[in-house]
Amino acid sequence: MADIARAEEGAPIRVRRKPGIFYGWYIVAAGAAMNVYGSGVWFYGFPIFYKALLEEFGWARATGATVISLARLEGGLEGPIIGWLIDKFGPRKLAIIGAVLFAVGLLLMSMVTSISIGPIHVSALVVFIFLYAVVMSVGHNTGFGHCSMVAINAWFIKKRSRAFALYSLGAGGSGVTVFGLAWVVNSFGWRPAAFLAGMGIFLIVIPLSLVLRHKPEQYGYIPDGEESVEDSVSTDGTRPFDPEMGSVATAEGTKRKEPRSENVAWADYDFSVKETLATVAFWMLILGFAARSISMTSIVVHKVAYLTDVGIPLTQAGAALGGMVFISMIGRFGFGVLGDYIDKRYLFIATYLMQAVGIFILDSVTGMAMVWVFVVIYGIAYGGAIPLSFSIVGEYFGRKNYATIRGFMQFFLIPATLVGPIYAGLVFDITDSYHIAFMSFIASLLVGTVFIFFARRPKLPASALSAGYTSAGT
Repeated sequence: MADIARAEEGAPIRVRRKPGIFYGWYIVAAGAAMNVYGSGVWFYGFPIFYKALLEEFGWARATGATVISLARLEGGLEGPIIGWLIDKFGPRKLAIIGAVLFAVGLLLMSMVTSISIGPIHVSALVVFIFLYAVVMSVGHNTGFGHCSMVAINAWFIKKRSRAFALYSLGAGGSGVTVFGLAWVVNSFGWRPAAFLAGMGIFLIVIPLSLVLRHKPEQYGYIPDGEESVEDSVSTDGTRPFDPEMGSVATAEGTKRKEPRSENVAWADYDFSVKETLATVAFWMLILGFAARSISMTSIVVHKVAYLTDVGIPLTQAGAALGGMVFISMIGRFGFGVLGDYIDKRYLFIATYLMQAVGIFILDSVTGMAMVWVFVVIYGIAYGGAIPLSFSIVGEYFGRKNYATIRGFMQFFLIPATLVGPIYAGLVFDITDSYHIAFMSFIASLLVGTVFIFFARRPKLPASALSAGYTSAGT
């Protein structure tokens, strides 16, 4: 930890032995803790606010779902820009800025109402759209959605999937936040809940964001913590060559020194954004992720409202949502660990099929027993896909431009995240049922398995092969 602090001050680092705990795991722990709070308030917890907002302001469900979709739209539009900023300036600064924005948005949301200034009248809906879909969306996507993942992807290669599995457990643990929000909303109303959630970011999240660091080479470490290196810089500006890693550690990152063995991971070559967009794998992943996003965002947004419609009390519906988040931890960890040993495409397909079965059960719910069957099946599968989606991007395209590439993925996933919740809301408003929407989501997941299957490892560009990189992968 002392070496990390000295690096921030610009002092030379002399790492003489492998540390007891690799600093990358501190980053994983901090990111997971931030996930507990951020995901609990923004993603999983917002359905708790959702119905209360609709009832207070008299908005239709399609209207409420549209606001949520607008936030997803904004997140996709700013994704490439935020990603580039994180890749350039590092995750810690952006995490702090994003957390402050998110907190301010929550505090202002707790006071949302219509505004009249002379002849100008701004409805409460417009004010809420600005706060939720602009201020809070930018804050969350910046401070929570990208920064931790960028740091983890940079600090791990061989153990990347496991690291993302542990990181994503934080979102699974956000069920605690969901339960807390549900209790506050039921006991005191949604406004006090929003205010307390905003204050919690200042007290919990911002201190945790100080733990984040960008690249291990900047602090004299090699990814995965397998070996530390002396910060003895040679005349060409590089640190000593590490024969095991097949690379040279520099302040800018890990650079190739000579061809590695046939068992090298693709992450050792950093695809540029242009090279990434030219691969078939990128677009197959986009289509596969879109097929999942259509159903995932809709289920999370509409699940509580649907369950109360079929006679499940709000407290039990909220418990089911929180339970799904908790159960997802099994999938997050299990599938995440398996992702370091088994082709991630096959694991993805398994999670998609399980989600389809879960939605079929949800559509047939007649009581809490069936709700909990859905929670277990869908929760494990839903959770399992999350760390895989984080790690496969780093595995295929590398570390240097990870945030920017993830940002472009968000951009191209806009239609899926935008259409799903609105479509489900419209189906309900027209038919007074979610049945058609649920059947559509099952079909979408089945189609998604085909795209994922064809998302094979990208071939290295000719420039990389001519520079001595091997075309073999693990």
